[in-house]
Order: sequence, then structure tokens, then C-alpha cells
Amino acid sequence: MHILVKAKKIKGKAETHTKILTTITAIALIILVALSSTYTRAQVAIPREDTVHVIGAQWGPPPGWNLFQPSTTWGTWGYLYMPLFTYSALKDAWLPVIAERFEFVDPYTLRVYIRPQAKWSDGKPITAYDVEFTYFVVQKVKLGPGVGCWDYVEYIKAIGDKVVETRIKDPPRNYFSFIGCALGLYPMPKHVIEPLWNQMGEKIKEWKNDDPAKQVVSGPYKLYYYDTDRVIYARVDDWWGKDIFGLPKPKYLAHIIYKDNPSANTAFEKGDADWAGTFIPSVWTLFTKGIGTWYKSKPYYVGSGPNFLYLNLNKTAFQNVAVRKAIAYAIPYTDMLEKAYFGYSPQATAVAVHHVFEVYRKYIFTDLCQMYLGSTECFFATDLDKAKKILDDAGIIDRNGDGIRELPDGTPLKDLTISVPYGWTDWMMMCEMIAENLRKIGIDVRTYFPDFSVWWNNIIEGKYDMVIGWDGGIGFDHPWGVYRWVMDPRLSAPAGNWERYNNKEVIPLIDNAASKAYDPTAYVEAIKKLQEIWLRDLPAIPLFYGAHWYAYNTKYWIGWPNNDNPWWWPAAPWDAGAWPILFGIAKAGETPTPPKWVQTIDKGGLLIPTSIIWQQIVRLVATPTPTPTPTPTPTPTPTPKPTPTPTPTPTPTPTPTPTPTPTPTPKPTPSPTPTIAPTITTTVTTVVTQTIERTVTTISTMLSTVVSTVLSTTTSTVTQTVTEWTTTIAIAIVLFIIGFAIAWTIKRK
Repeated sequence: MHILVKAKKIKGKAETHTKILTTITAIALIILVALSSTYTRAQVAIPREDTVHVIGAQWGPPPGWNLFQPSTTWGTWGYLYMPLFTYSALKDAWLPVIAERFEFVDPYTLRVYIRPQAKWSDGKPITAYDVEFTYFVVQKVKLGPGVGCWDYVEYIKAIGDKVVETRIKDPPRNYFSFIGCALGLYPMPKHVIEPLWNQMGEKIKEWKNDDPAKQVVSGPYKLYYYDTDRVIYARVDDWWGKDIFGLPKPKYLAHIIYKDNPSANTAFEKGDADWAGTFIPSVWTLFTKGIGTWYKSKPYYVGSGPNFLYLNLNKTAFQNVAVRKAIAYAIPYTDMLEKAYFGYSPQATAVAVHHVFEVYRKYIFTDLCQMYLGSTECFFATDLDKAKKILDDAGIIDRNGDGIRELPDGTPLKDLTISVPYGWTDWMMMCEMIAENLRKIGIDVRTYFPDFSVWWNNIIEGKYDMVIGWDGGIGFDHPWGVYRWVMDPRLSAPAGNWERYNNKEVIPLIDNAASKAYDPTAYVEAIKKLQEIWLRDLPAIPLFYGAHWYAYNTKYWIGWPNNDNPWWWPAAPWDAGAWPILFGIAKAGETPTPPKWVQTIDKGGLLIPTSIIWQQIVRLVATPTPTPTPTPTPTPTPTPKPTPTPTPTPTPTPTPTPTPTPTPTPKPTPSPTPTIAPTITTTVTTVVTQTIERTVTTISTMLSTVVSTVLSTTTSTVTQTVTEWTTTIAIAIVLFIIGFAIAWTIKRK
């Protein structure tokens, strides 16, 4: 601050100096009072017993709460903004949320009916026009709920206030993607985003939606406070859904943003966090401390989609299928998963079908495994002798005695790399073990561990030899989804086909399976043909199932779902479908009661099995309706707005199916985290880089909190003092000005 004071040379210098001093002091005191007010608002009492603390869902400063952003803050999807339906992978069923039901009016047109009770947090009703306009904006900015759905749907339009109609695009008539688009959309409030669209155009994706006073949401939580180191949500006690679903048990959700997994896991172990979505080495050693996982024994976690060893098929070394099959038999699966992955997943099947879930086992065709693997077990065994024989029989031998094999054309299998991002220590160890065994069979391989961004770009650009990577996850479309992800030549990294498999033979099979998803006979037939091609060509090598990181601490909250009490699926805090967990947990010492609505409709709940979708389509296909195909309503035309500056379509950000990242890429170091313990009051200094204009409360992330053992009934309130260093520095400057003014006056006297 520079204060320039001009004073005339008049009599009574002392009087003038006094006036100057008084003026400076007054200004300084005004600033001090204003800043003190802001400082006071930064004080907050956090009721620990009412708060679920989450770790592992946010690793950097919150980017915003706008669904049209490239990246959103944890909790935006699922807790602040809810979908029409939430899918439960455990029960292969759909939970009506904003919508109450759906129906096919013909085999190609699906109508969704929005609940009459559904309202935005500002009291305005949620309508079909909110859904329609949200999808309109998504098509323009190429980001947000329903992104990419235009490849599978002809239109999504409102039929009056409460009916949304979606029609499948034919071709490709992909029912899997169509249903996901029609049922899984997250609406935004049209009365909020339409004026923004008219003003900002495609720059709406830069809107952060970070003012709690102005935020309009559909979910049971709302932003209460955030800074660079924490996010806090408060329950909406007059939430529209409370008469249908009740209210979530925690009044607050809080996520302290730690710099790495070890720091977060330490807080979790101490009871400072309740719900973890992090990689925890040797998690079973924490079971005596009130920590639990889905299973009480190996694999502890439920596996998600298969993780693969991808071989770049554009490289000469891997274009020979004998090389790929030999590598598959050389991988030390058991040692790798026990030593590097702590037994958190069994070996994946050779056909990439998830065998842990019984519902998918019918798609493992043992006759094909017998034909191509010589066993009905459908797993690759670690057999170095067999690997060598496969290479020998294919004429891939060491021709010059240097210990490295050459292809029949003389190309040596040397100077190859196997790569994962640096810091992913479990995957790094896997790479070392695989490389060692490949050298034993005459393939020269070394490891390469670049930063994630380099590794990711190498995959996108095809500049790699071998990488360990994921697929698109599992859902109601498994195993079709994994075969499409790996084998469809129309896809390219990062959206799939990382290995560059180019076999047009699979295209009609992939499309036919999706278009006949409602017909079990036709679908199974197409899947079996795809599986035979998979075993014949082995485009990628299945390794294990990516663990779905889900752990809980029972110090403050109990009733978490687990394998002994599977009332909801083991959703990690970062999963948008985890919100029901917060409705079924209870404070330690109380009796948890899972909500009735998490049951399927035949048991009195709200969950609609996916099989009902297929049954509706089958009935309509059998008795086609002669009604003419409805003409799509044009995309809603918004109020005239300034023509926005064209924005380049962003490259999709990778969303790894729970990728094991024991040591993630370093994020900004968070400020000290409050120690939260029973009957203790602590004062914590937190660095805040912005003006605090809202009350602080600690709330937790976007998923669930559940517990299984009662440890304590102690009630505790923790007072957390959040100090704004900007404010503190400003106060220091003000005091310095006052001191300077006094000294100046004394000197003049």
C-alpha cells in the first residue's frame, strides 16, 4: 500500500502531523476490522460424529462443480448432481433416482418419466427440459453427461414437463450404449445454465459453479466450503427425495486433500478418515484396528475390469501370434499378483471374462479353451518350457548364439521395453518380473517408467512396445464391452484398442452382439464367435482384475456394506454410484439399517433388473407396433446469444478403472491436517489462497461410508481454525503502516 500525502507548508506542523497520523490510523483500522471479520468467518466447529471423512477421491485443488468442465471436483457427480438412474453392478439393476420409471414405446424408442417430487435445491421442479437442454450443451462443448451419446442415439428430447424420449440410432443400433445414455444422464438446471450459455457459449465449460450461495443442485448434499486443501459438503435437509429415500446419515462429507497415498492412509489408519479409495499395502494388517474391506480374506477387494499386457501390434516383433502366445505363458502370474499386488486380485481368465462374478461365468466357453489352450480351466499357466516350444515350432529361434531369438525373417526380439508410469510401484514390480521371465525365453526386454503424462501420450501415439493397462471396466454390457474395447478396429487410444488390433472380421460380430443384446441366443452366439477369435489371435494378454479400492473405518461409522452384508456394492469414494451407502450406515453405537429401496422390485425395493429392459424389447420385437416412427424434435434453440469463439474439442481425459497407484504423481502439498480424536479440541493452521467468505465445516467426499464393528460411542467436536495467510499478511501490513506513521510523526516532531 502506498499512501501519498501532500501537505501545505503552514503553521502548526504538529497539528498537521497529528491529522495525518489520525487519517492513516483510521484507514488502517478500517482495513483491520474488515479483515478481522473475514478471519472470524474462517473459524468453524466441526462435529466429528456427524461427518464422514473421505480419502483418495481428490488429489489436487478442486477444479469446480460444473458438469461441463473437463475435470470436476469429487462429489459433483452423484452427491450434488444426481442421474436419472443409478446402476448397481452387484445386482445388475437400475435404481430410479430423478426418474421414477421407464418404458419402451417401440423397440427403438425409450421414454423416461421424471418423479413429480423432483426439485432443484432452489425449489424449482426438475423437468424433462432440464435433461434436453443439458444434452444440447453437451453436444456443443463435447464434455459432460452424455458425451459421445450422439453416436448411439438419434435424439434426446422432452415430451412435456416430465417425459424424456430417447431414440436409438440405427445403425449401429447399439443397445448397450443406448440404454446407458438414456438412463444414465445427469441433468443440470436449465434455468441456471441457459442464461450462462447465452452469455458464454462454449466457454460455459470454464464456469466453476463454486459459490455455495448460488449453487443449484439436485442431490442430498451441497457445497459448504472449500479451499485448495479440502472440500466440505453439507446435507440438504429439505432435499426433495427425503420422502422416497430418506436422508443420508452424515450431516457433512469432508475430503482433506493429501499429497500422496501414504499420508492419506496414515490418516485413515488413525481414524481421521472413514472411507478410503486408495491403494493400501497389506490392508489385512489393519483389520484389528477397526478397518474393513469387502472380503475378510484374499482378494479383499472386488475386481473391476481386466487389466492387460498390451503388445503394440504395429511393431514387427509382436505381429507373429506365436510371440504373443509365448509371452502369455512366460508371465509369472502367481508370484506377480502375490508379491507385487498383495493378492488383491486373482489371475484373470485367458478369455478376459470376469469369472469372480457368477453372472458372467456363462460367457466362458470351456470347449474353446480346450481347443486353444488344451485345458478347460481357461487360464494361462506359467510354463517357460511351453513358451519356448511355441517359439521353436514357429521358427523363432536364436540363430547367432547371442541368447536372443530372431523371427523367421531375421528380426531380433531385442531392445524391447515394458512400461508403466513411474510411481506405480506395484505395476513397476510386475514389469520387472515379466521382463525377467521374457529374457529367460530369449526375448530381450527392459523396463521403462516415465511420468504418467509421457506414458499416456506414448499410448495415444503408439510409441511403445508393451504396457500394462486397463479396459473400460465391467457393467451390464460385460463381456461385450471388453471385447469391443480391445478388439474393435474402429477405436483408437485412449478410447480403446490400445494395441492397434486391425481385424475387420470382428466388426459385424461386435455390432450384431450389441444390436441383439435383448436376445440371449443371438447374443451368446456372437460373444462365442468373438471369444474364439480372441483365443486364436490373442490381441492382448489378460493379467488380473483391477481392484476396486474400497475400505472403511468403523471408529465413527458402522454398517458399511461388505461380503457378509452385501446391501450395496463396494463403491469407492470416487465412484458416482456410491451415494446410497451414506443412507445405510449409522453412527458407532447405533443400529444401522440398510434402506429398503436398495432391494430389487420383486423384494419390495426400487431396483429394476436389467433383464426387464431386455424383456420389454423382446415383447415389442415380437409384436411390432404399426405406429409410424416419430419425427425427432429439433434440438432446443436457446435464446439468441453472442457467437462464441470456437473451442477445439479436447482429447478425452483418461479415467482409469481403479488403477493401482500406490504412489501417485505428486500433487500440491496440502496444509496440515487437523487431528480429529474423541473429546479433543484442536486448533489447526491452514493455508488458504483465497478470501474465505463462507463458514467452514468438514464434510466428506462423494461416496459411501460404512462400517461393520462398533468401537466407540464417544461424541466429539473438533474446532478447526482455518487461518487465511492472505488475511494475516494484510493485517501485518496494516500494523506496519501504523507503526511507520507513528515513527514518522515522532521524527518530524
